[in-house]
Amino acid sequence: LTNPPPISHQSIVVMRLLAVAGVFLPLSAAQTTMFGIIEGSTDHTVLEDAINAATDVKTALAGAGPFTMVAPTDAAFTAALTELGAADAAAVLARPDLPEILKYHVLSASTKVDPLVAADMTTLQGMTANVATDVTKVAGATTVTVSSQVQVGTAGAEESVLHVCTDSILLPKPVYQVASEATDTFSTLVAALDAAALADVKTGLGLKNGGALHTVFAPTNAAFTAYLTARGIDATALLADDQLANIVKYHILTGKTMAADVATGEADTLYGATGKLSLVKDGAAVTANGATVSEEVLAGNGVVHPIDKVLMPNVVEVAKSSSDF
Repeated sequence: LTNPPPISHQSIVVMRLLAVAGVFLPLSAAQTTMFGIIEGSTDHTVLEDAINAATDVKTALAGAGPFTMVAPTDAAFTAALTELGAADAAAVLARPDLPEILKYHVLSASTKVDPLVAADMTTLQGMTANVATDVTKVAGATTVTVSSQVQVGTAGAEESVLHVCTDSILLPKPVYQVASEATDTFSTLVAALDAAALADVKTGLGLKNGGALHTVFAPTNAAFTAYLTARGIDATALLADDQLANIVKYHILTGKTMAADVATGEADTLYGATGKLSLVKDGAAVTANGATVSEEVLAGNGVVHPIDKVLMPNVVEVAKSSSDF
């Protein structure tokens, strides 16, 4: 099969309007790439700008596919501003986590799924998005409603599909939400993040953080239990500790560092200049200040590395060793 001859911008606009209305043009009139359809749509100018700003995503979508993608309209981006704490679309386009958000909209980079099927789908970003049983709702940190489809591909062999939504953009769950939903593993850490002294850190790990990326070396509940036992205190005393904020900040790095990208050496933390973590990479194994790092958990604005110890910056450790606890 050969590609169809180029079609005019006016024809693309007409095709898009008909698609929203549930009327589809003959397959011979279809554009041949995902980005080509988005670029030709007057309803998806923000999505087009976002993809242009994320070059790796644009390169992926310029291929033949097959792809299955949720395509939010300009109205959907506007509706998501409050959720993101953003003033306007320009603020969304400036977010460092924009590539993560866009990749999360690609429900599959290997198959065309149309109609959608109720299931958890692994996105191009790496996290899963859930398609509800009525197959019109797709959920991550936000839930979007699919209102129409646009077929994409060579005439007579459309390999990809855009599932159009107008009510919001599909956001992956941020670090705080990922941790808070893993109650069996991170409930003590989440309780610490919920403390008033850590309100700024909690915000930084959520959606309304301007898109900042973070890496969290997250002590598990078992790690906190061992720490509390060693200090002879309970969780209530821990949450009232005037050094709690410093302890938690010592576990958080700016930027997203996957286990595969960890390099042996010192890493700056939110604690400050005197609170550096010692990271060691030995093959696939990673340790942080000697604590064993378990399998990482992806988030939309970073990554969580479970660890088996509570880490202490030296200044806090000295203070604790001489305290009444």
